Amino acid sequence: MGPALLEQTEGLDLDLVKQGLENLELAGEHTPKVHVGKTLDESIRIVDIDPLSMDLPLAITQLTAQIAKRSIEVPKEARVVVEQLTRWAGNPKRSTVGEVMDGVSALLLAEGLGSTAADGLKQTAGPVEWTDGRFTVTVAMVFRPVLVELVARWMLAEAQKSVFCRLGSDISFDRVHMSVAYAAGHLLSTAPQIRSLIMAYFRMHVPVCIAEQALVAASADATTNVLVVVWRLLRRLPEALGVESWGWEAPLVMLMGPQHDDLVRLLACEVLCMVKKMSDHGRAQLLATRPIDAAMQARTLAWLTHGEQHAAQTAETQMHEQNRANYDAKVWQTDGAHAWISEQQLSSSVASVGGVLLHAHGSAPVADNELVVTPMVARNIHAMALATSRSEPVLLQGPAGSGKTSLVEWVARRTGNELMTVHVSGNMDAKVLLGNYVTTQRAGDFEWRAGLLTTAVTQGSWVLIENVDLAPADVVQTLQPLIESHTLFVASRGQSIRAHERFRLFATLSTDTRTSGRSGSDGLLGSSIWTRLEIGEIDSELPEIVRGAFPKLADDAEALAKAFRSIRDIVRGAGTSGRGPILSTRDLVKWCTRLNTYYAGDPFVVFQEAVDVFTLREADYERWRTQVHSVGAALGVAQVRVDQFIAQHSPAVSASGRSLRVGRANLPAEKAEEERERMPFADTRHSRCLLERLATCVQLSEPALLMGETGTGKTTVVQHLAALAGRPLAVFNLSQQSDASDLLGGFRPVDISRIALKLRSSFDALFPRTVSVRKNAAFLDRVRVAYGKRDWKRLVLLYRATLKNAQKMLDTARGKLQDEEQKAKRPRMSTSEEDPKKSRLDQETIDELDAGWAAFALSLDEFDAMRDVKMVFSFFEGALVRAARTGAWILLDEVNLATAETLA
Repeated sequence: MGPALLEQTEGLDLDLVKQGLENLELAGEHTPKVHVGKTLDESIRIVDIDPLSMDLPLAITQLTAQIAKRSIEVPKEARVVVEQLTRWAGNPKRSTVGEVMDGVSALLLAEGLGSTAADGLKQTAGPVEWTDGRFTVTVAMVFRPVLVELVARWMLAEAQKSVFCRLGSDISFDRVHMSVAYAAGHLLSTAPQIRSLIMAYFRMHVPVCIAEQALVAASADATTNVLVVVWRLLRRLPEALGVESWGWEAPLVMLMGPQHDDLVRLLACEVLCMVKKMSDHGRAQLLATRPIDAAMQARTLAWLTHGEQHAAQTAETQMHEQNRANYDAKVWQTDGAHAWISEQQLSSSVASVGGVLLHAHGSAPVADNELVVTPMVARNIHAMALATSRSEPVLLQGPAGSGKTSLVEWVARRTGNELMTVHVSGNMDAKVLLGNYVTTQRAGDFEWRAGLLTTAVTQGSWVLIENVDLAPADVVQTLQPLIESHTLFVASRGQSIRAHERFRLFATLSTDTRTSGRSGSDGLLGSSIWTRLEIGEIDSELPEIVRGAFPKLADDAEALAKAFRSIRDIVRGAGTSGRGPILSTRDLVKWCTRLNTYYAGDPFVVFQEAVDVFTLREADYERWRTQVHSVGAALGVAQVRVDQFIAQHSPAVSASGRSLRVGRANLPAEKAEEERERMPFADTRHSRCLLERLATCVQLSEPALLMGETGTGKTTVVQHLAALAGRPLAVFNLSQQSDASDLLGGFRPVDISRIALKLRSSFDALFPRTVSVRKNAAFLDRVRVAYGKRDWKRLVLLYRATLKNAQKMLDTARGKLQDEEQKAKRPRMSTSEEDPKKSRLDQETIDELDAGWAAFALSLDEFDAMRDVKMVFSFFEGALVRAARTGAWILLDEVNLATAETLA
């Protein structure tokens, strides 16, 4: 559903109001806005319009009325469909809404089947304007809220039977592809939200370049029409040049041959200039090689350029008029009480996000409490979805903890897009985003390793840049051309990469001057080219957030929110000069997460968790003690009980079997108590309290930062807790010389024998599971001898022979399993009939061994390529990656000494 009804523009960016909400002048604008006054300074009313609540029968009636009013000729392929839709509108049935949507989707393609795109070129006098496309544009304008869904239906697997056949039983795919290009050329100027859908259609369904259809056209007029459609498409959708399977140059050069008339050759030249991105000088040189009548050149080029401008202006004017007509006719309902379209009826490639239909890519279901949609959050989702549908870069600015990152992550999951997050700092190098040359396993060899931003731009992922105002100037300058022209420049390689149509760029900026180096986006270089979205304070909606995210705490939501506000003021005013840490909604959520786990009716647990979450940032003991007393008073805890907690709280530590209990925290123990390692540890009250706090963080998967003087036992207490839980602990000491490769991994020089040993270990694990060791004892002896003598050439030959035989044996075992399955399905002739020889491997084992030998083959190829090299490099996992892969705990010691780039 769309956002709630708003009465004024407080918290809304006026630029976004102008672009997306007021006049619906750009894409995705499903929320028309009506001015109460004449200027943006006066009160503005935003009427909630959900695209799924439009009155479908009334929209069809409106379409037929507009066709008659504007004297638009209905294409012959669409006449039957229009009649069917008109009859349905007179007696609508909800059971056939899907078929109606398919029919409207087909109408968008009808005009392109009998394209008269080049008719205006035949005129020798009169206005220079396009005379086609009126029917397509009118259909799109009337059904604008659901236009994304109508276009998405072209990509359905059953589209041939459900959509295309509505225009005729003999419609070929080539004609459909050209109709899609025709519709895109007319609609993209006012509906850029369908851009990624059009590109997805071309990539998935059109194997050859559409320009080749001009070569097989039945007549010169048909060839001219095709070239005009292609020219329009490239003007509106330059990304079409990036379709990998399309070859543009060959068919265009053929169309420039002398066997074609001057108009065809001129249009082919113009399209080729766009394909090769020629300058004016290059274009003039190309035309000079093809003598063409100068007067015809002038008129044709005027018709193309001025006709395009006139068509865009006309479409924009008609869009405003149609939006007003639809609103006045109540085609766009405001309550959704009698909605004709449900979210379940949407195509799999479409998601409804905040009242805006977006192109989705295998969207996964989102949990109800994953993002609590309050009125302000709904407004933010809606505004962000509008900008996303227009492929605009979005800068979310607001206080820390106001939900900027969560908002982007939720929309990305809702639409099935991969989100890459970058945390920037003042020391960050642009190479991290663009890429760099790195060493390979062979000494002296380097290969290009694309950076995060380059990978995202190429693959079409979403990128979120956290705290973009902290980025150095070279990083911001790297982003600037990408924001302005959707092109990424990689200077070190001399590349310009056109962004994938699914690529989106988001950035966050904290408006709190104490956590940011600047006071808002005005100090950010290039801030004017972002679409800015203000994320305001959500203090008034805190109870609703608690109720939505933590149903168990719903009855206490108001009290918790009120207590949080009081504690926030206490902590903020308790620091030096009355400027303590600023608590945010993130801290409230952390507090409630703990209460959701530990609270069972004891009010003291609420106080204890508040102390751990809100006050432990204070390093000075006396100030911390004062804060704890203030928190106790705010939560109604007696001062005596608070003093007792500060001076006498001593949690019990006990182990039972494979369970460890430390105070209120319960941890699973990997080893039984008698198997755990013992280490000297001073079991004091202070150390027990610290153990309890650490164990709580571990149970709730919270990262823990231990601060204190050297020698106070920070490392020891972590090691002791890991020993009690029987978990492996990796301790990594950081310093100013530490590099990100120490944590993530990198190439290091190694002896070739170490790589051979790793290969031998894989061989020894796979060989006995695949073949008989006893029958192949002599072969294994030869392997051992070759390995012992470091005869790598012979060892590789033996390994390759093993690979060949292992593949044959796995294929034989797979064949036996298939035969056994076939025999099991046939009735047996005798009860004593049995298979004399069954396969000793099941299907799962065969697949596992097949994958293992495939990985071994890749490693063997790498080893073979480097066996004669004197110095070899091999990739070693970093401490952080190794811990994440094995599930170990990791302790980053002296983390304050590491550079910001290493921690990013």
